[in-house]
Amino acid sequence: MVLCFLLLGLVFCSGEPDLADREKESIIGVKIYDYDRSYQALFTEWRSLGINTALVSVDLLSDDEFRDLAKKSGIRLFVIVPIFYDPEELAKNPDLYAITDKGEMAVEDWVHFVCPTREEYKKRKIEHIKRLIRGYHPDGISLDFIRHFVYWEKIYPERSLDSIIKTCFDSSCLEKFQKETGIRIPGGFSTVSETAAWILDNHLEDWTEWKCRVITGTVAEITREIEKTDPGVLVNIHAVPWRETDFGGAIRVVAGQDLAAMHAYADFISPMCYSHMLKRDPPWIHSVVQDVYDRTEGRVIPSIQVSKAYLEDDFTPEEFQSALMEALKYPSAGVVFWSWEALDKDQEKKKIVKDVLDKLVTLGGDEK
Repeated sequence: MVLCFLLLGLVFCSGEPDLADREKESIIGVKIYDYDRSYQALFTEWRSLGINTALVSVDLLSDDEFRDLAKKSGIRLFVIVPIFYDPEELAKNPDLYAITDKGEMAVEDWVHFVCPTREEYKKRKIEHIKRLIRGYHPDGISLDFIRHFVYWEKIYPERSLDSIIKTCFDSSCLEKFQKETGIRIPGGFSTVSETAAWILDNHLEDWTEWKCRVITGTVAEITREIEKTDPGVLVNIHAVPWRETDFGGAIRVVAGQDLAAMHAYADFISPMCYSHMLKRDPPWIHSVVQDVYDRTEGRVIPSIQVSKAYLEDDFTPEEFQSALMEALKYPSAGVVFWSWEALDKDQEKKKIVKDVLDKLVTLGGDEK
């Protein structure tokens, strides 16, 4: 017998739901990159907590025991595939770096970004994804870093659009921008920064639209190849957690993520709503979900943080619970916890997850 409950726009299923129920079922996910203890105990605990989906590294996906037990436990596996974040490739071929409006390589802290118009690089990424699907048959592909360079993890509410680094101004992007828009960049500029300033001062809207087409086109190309390889594989897109008007429209101007256009090629959009890290209150999470939904009318699954990151002040259990409740509000299609490593270390927050999800199911609808 399958029991499904509806509350706050979310569907929770117990037992083994059929395909129709699984398509409606809320995604309660966790990001996990490595694990060195009992897989069986891990999946048993996930089911007891209400977790039904894992966003995993390639290393975990390629582990035969992990995949087998996930299937037996009814846990969906989405493999996380970084697209334009690729420090290993860049170490081998620095010419692939995106170039900032200051004429520098797109690097800040641990974030190293590839120029998004390098066609041979994109072909290699797509072949990598196809091999993962053929070899390991994941339930979904979770596309990460599918955007232009921005170190959004340290961009706080007081920042302005002008203060945020913009890319990409390497020769590949400049040539394609001119060819595809018909706009000619005047000669005589001696530096990349001068060229970038001219574009941003005179053709910001054209530049923004073109940047968004580059990213949306990449999403379309990847998803077409996924569909050809296995039409049953779902696609999730990691989104920068900026609302449409935040920082002067930086979600499009800086990141190049036109979520309405990108959603046409994906099953889910997952904004990374790490409120504490970004110096935002928990209700901000719901506002991001609502904003993304208003633009896409699709399934939005916010990812929320479990423990503190980048900041020294504690992320308390009370704040975590508030964040979780905000993340689950309609029109959310679920929640993803970043990360299992953090949640596994915090028994109090783990109990909060179980209590909140158990309460939602208990207060839900009638038996179907």
